[in-house]
Amino acid sequence: MNSETVGKASRLDVISRVMDKTLSYVVALLLVAMSGVVFGNVICRYFLDVSLGWYEEISRFLLIWIVFLGAVIALIKGDHLSIDLLLLVLSPRACRVAAVLTDMLMLAALAIMFQGAWEMAIDSLRSGWVASSVPIPYGWVYMVGPVSAGLMFIQTLIKTTGDIRTLKKEAPQ
Repeated sequence: MNSETVGKASRLDVISRVMDKTLSYVVALLLVAMSGVVFGNVICRYFLDVSLGWYEEISRFLLIWIVFLGAVIALIKGDHLSIDLLLLVLSPRACRVAAVLTDMLMLAALAIMFQGAWEMAIDSLRSGWVASSVPIPYGWVYMVGPVSAGLMFIQTLIKTTGDIRTLKKEAPQ
């Protein structure tokens, strides 16, 4: 393997690690914000005898973003569920080919997800539809769809690149 290939692999690993760290901090921040909103409402309700009318909607919006961005983190770390029954009976080379094919299917699915989510978010922004208790357009809530699909697409491209390199390395000479 030449130094250029090692450099590209290292740069892709760095991009993946930076994305993982950044998303982990963003999700942690969103979780703290959601917990703060819910805890603040509990304090207001039981000690001040006042309920915050907007807490439920804001905490739901934050949870939606946490789940979608958490799915990206799970993809980076390889923590999504998978069925590996077929891989147990395949040769190592066939497993690598299956991994590349799976990556290609994921890229297609993520492209479809991105397009649909983008259209839904933009349509919602154009319609002017806002949440009932806070003036937050639903389009910004729905924007997590294309954001997460785009980030997962990038991560899947990085994985696909690594899988193809591994497959080429194992190719019979």
